[in-house]
Amino acid sequence: MLDTRPAWIDEIKIAAITCVVVLLACLLGIFSRSMGHLAGLWPANALLLGMFVRFPFLNKPCGWLGAVAAYIASEVLSGESWPSSLLLSAGNLACVIVGCMLFSWLDAGHRRLKHPLSVLYLALIAVTCAATAGIVNTIADSVLSNDSHLKAWTFWSVTELVNLLAILPVILSLPNVSKFRINRRRSKDIYRLKIHKLLPVGTLFASFALGIMLGGPGALAFPIPALLWCALSYGIFTTSIMTLLYSGWVLISMSLGYLPISIVNMNSRSMLLSIRTGVSMLALAPLTVASVMAAREELLRHLEYIAEHDALTGLLNRRAFYERALNLLGELAQQEKPVAVLMLDIDKFKGVNDNYGHAGGDQVLVAFARIASSSLRDVDMLGRIGGEEFAAILPSCAHEEADRIAQRIRVSLANKSIDIGDGQQISVTVSIGCTFVIRAVQDIEALLVVADKALYRAKENGRNRVEYHNFDEVKNDNGQTPSKQA
Repeated sequence: MLDTRPAWIDEIKIAAITCVVVLLACLLGIFSRSMGHLAGLWPANALLLGMFVRFPFLNKPCGWLGAVAAYIASEVLSGESWPSSLLLSAGNLACVIVGCMLFSWLDAGHRRLKHPLSVLYLALIAVTCAATAGIVNTIADSVLSNDSHLKAWTFWSVTELVNLLAILPVILSLPNVSKFRINRRRSKDIYRLKIHKLLPVGTLFASFALGIMLGGPGALAFPIPALLWCALSYGIFTTSIMTLLYSGWVLISMSLGYLPISIVNMNSRSMLLSIRTGVSMLALAPLTVASVMAAREELLRHLEYIAEHDALTGLLNRRAFYERALNLLGELAQQEKPVAVLMLDIDKFKGVNDNYGHAGGDQVLVAFARIASSSLRDVDMLGRIGGEEFAAILPSCAHEEADRIAQRIRVSLANKSIDIGDGQQISVTVSIGCTFVIRAVQDIEALLVVADKALYRAKENGRNRVEYHNFDEVKNDNGQTPSKQA
């Protein structure tokens, strides 16, 4: 159905989203202020920048208008004069504008913090954004304090930097909505969550409490081992949340007096500058570790995929197919469910290689893998176990349904013209042998042997056909499970 809504409705929604989010973030920052206009935590700029980078559909003129309205409204509500409100809002917007420009030069992987150098690029962008905001805010600060321009710029820049490094990683690494869809099996696993998975988080909160109890300058470093533990145990998104909690705990707790550090004068800009710089630097360590671990896990997944899949067709290779088949058959056997097994062999494939070369044969294999995969159900398993030989397992599949699936594969391939390059198109057929067992047995070798007998009969009877061999009947005939020697 076509979307007939006027475009201005979507623009109003985008403006409303950015306005509400930024206004709430500004109010949170105002709540954390300890000395007039100086906020212990100012999440608005980092949140807005992260939203525009992570969700580009918000980065439109209407989104910017909503943000401008929120910035000005929050400053006015906090009691600032109109000139000061406009100057402070300009500093906030300058930070976001520069950040959007710099992030647009990075590829999607770096914007999602998926590479080892992603945190370095994030830090460089955050420093540039913070320095830009510091320049504009220094002008406003000349009205609000008597510090020199250099001190004011340094203070504002560092203040912005710690907020960016604390909040941006959470927004940028936010998983896709589809990742939150939980199937029934996974939902059961949530209730079986192992205690050791919660230990890093528990240790982090314990370090927070210990810091408040003991106080002193060393309290700022108490959570660092726990943060590194989180980085080694969780993904970049979860580690980003833990780092945000750490930064917020330090800044807000000190601002409100909950973190007793006797040597810190909260009215001293130099002391606040030192604390915020230290928090910024400490936040980089767990983020870097988590980013490196994420890249390592991605590499391991890629290597595992290569080891388990056929390079040409992308299907499971023989070893992986056998291993997964054993696990699947074990589950079906315990549940006493039926299973069907197919052996599929492309007819006269040697002739294809002889007439069109191995490149043409490869195109035929790729096309067959695509057709067979699309003809199977989502729960079925397909693998390439030889040159032109394939096998499929159809769990919980009745005989009639197995027949429909096998015939669908056969007919789809026979009716398909395969482009093998150089403008040449050929048609090929497949012979399929199928075996079926009412109660699954955990013996993939035996099932494939029986299916292979049916395949051999399909070849003998003229090819391009499906033949069947009942596994239970074979077993009953000789009283033993079929084997390769049978």
